[in-house]
Amino acid sequence: MPIHLLVVDDEPDFEFLLCQRFKKRIQDGDYDIIFARNGKQALKILESHSEIDIILTDINMPEMDGFTFLDKVNEKYKSIKAVVITAYGDMENIRMAMNRGAFDFITKPIDFEDLEITIGKTFLEVKEIKEGIQAKDDVIRAISDKVKAEKSEQIKQQFLANMSHEIRTPMNSIVGMTDLLRRLDPRPDQSKYLNAIAASADNLLVIINDILDLSKIEAGKLQIKKTTVNIREILDEIAGLFKVKTEEKKLKLKVRVGNDVPEMINSDPVRLKQILGNLISNAVKFTDNGSVEVLAEVSIPAEKEKKLILTVKDSGIGISPTHINNIFESFSQIESLKTDKNRGTGLGLAICKQLVELLDGRISVESSLDNGSSFSIEFVIREHQLENINLSRDADQLCEAMSNLKVLLVEDNAFNVIVAKDFLENELDDIHVDVANNGMEAIEKFMSSDYSVVLMDLQMPVMDGYEAVRKIRHLEGGKRPTPIIAMTASAEAEERNKCLDSGMDDYIPKPFDIDVLLRKIAGVVN
Repeated sequence: MPIHLLVVDDEPDFEFLLCQRFKKRIQDGDYDIIFARNGKQALKILESHSEIDIILTDINMPEMDGFTFLDKVNEKYKSIKAVVITAYGDMENIRMAMNRGAFDFITKPIDFEDLEITIGKTFLEVKEIKEGIQAKDDVIRAISDKVKAEKSEQIKQQFLANMSHEIRTPMNSIVGMTDLLRRLDPRPDQSKYLNAIAASADNLLVIINDILDLSKIEAGKLQIKKTTVNIREILDEIAGLFKVKTEEKKLKLKVRVGNDVPEMINSDPVRLKQILGNLISNAVKFTDNGSVEVLAEVSIPAEKEKKLILTVKDSGIGISPTHINNIFESFSQIESLKTDKNRGTGLGLAICKQLVELLDGRISVESSLDNGSSFSIEFVIREHQLENINLSRDADQLCEAMSNLKVLLVEDNAFNVIVAKDFLENELDDIHVDVANNGMEAIEKFMSSDYSVVLMDLQMPVMDGYEAVRKIRHLEGGKRPTPIIAMTASAEAEERNKCLDSGMDDYIPKPFDIDVLLRKIAGVVN
């Protein structure tokens, strides 16, 4: 199969020279070359030649120059890659062309061996893009089949992971800007709207995370990371998240912790919060009068092991005996409970059960119609888990310890720049934040200044975060490396490992929590 080339250049001699140099490749069927004298003529050719793989284009041409042509190609022909031909050393034109979507460049006078290598490299990229487009079409088709016949699980996981990344990027702006506005002492009516936006964003994130987590669990890829956690703090934090909702419904939300419950336990704090949050959310959703109670207690010591029991009880509508047996199944929803205000994905309890089991625990439920429900989870407590451990410094202490920082924020999304920059400038004293819109700009700024920390997005035009970090580490040579924290819309563990392997010091997924970001910055700069 030949590589289909469209060469756009207003010099007739270049057409002759190219045909002579690549005469054998053309005769052997390796190259199929079409020529155009300017961008306007090239666009007409593209309309009738869908097989074009690569464009070689000059910049200075009559009727339509190379920059305008690149813009139009970028708008309409996503799978075609352009290589710019320009004068040697004309870095300004090269920069402008790369910013307009050019994949690579060749300088005049042309080294044809270099050109042939560039064509080969560019074609591999085009081939991957076309295969990606085809794969995307296959995924969409397969997901449709999965809904109808519950098949193609592997394709579903790939699709969900991709969609999660695409959704998290704008969600970071929504969550971050809402939080910024809520910190500006808004009027009561404005607070009401902002709280509604925040709650809706949180609900959307729960749905995204539920779908992703179920996919990971079923694929055996969900990782549990146990550490020492303060159970009282976790219960207070989770209960605080539902304060507004319970007040709206005029419900009492109670948290009771037994005196014999250890302060510290060994568990995965993220997954433990997820389990409790899901159970409390359901309790609040299905309770219109009365209360929701969260209870932590230690079971009567058995022969060998103590057990921590966490219970979420409500005075809601309850569950009938005919439905209680399948309450933990995926996509299971009780028909009688599916009202307009109580709709959901039917994944929450299924994920809770599987997460509890991954934490070496057990979940159970007791319920009856009109008499509320009681969900209990229990974990074995071993003696070494009872030790007290000093907690991390609070946010105020962290902010005090991080004054006079100079930060390089590398991010191509304008809204996410506002979120990160305003958060940092609002929380930290005497901070200076420089912004780079892509990896190439980041390298230029890094070379001209000393930074306390670099916050690096990963997927950017011109040069991505991974390549930028590699070049920064190379520039540093033997010097003490500058801390670099990856900020990415991917929540996959593989992405985190890739970041650390590439030379970054830490990783935070979007949407990020400002307190978590502050702790991570403190961890790498102090």
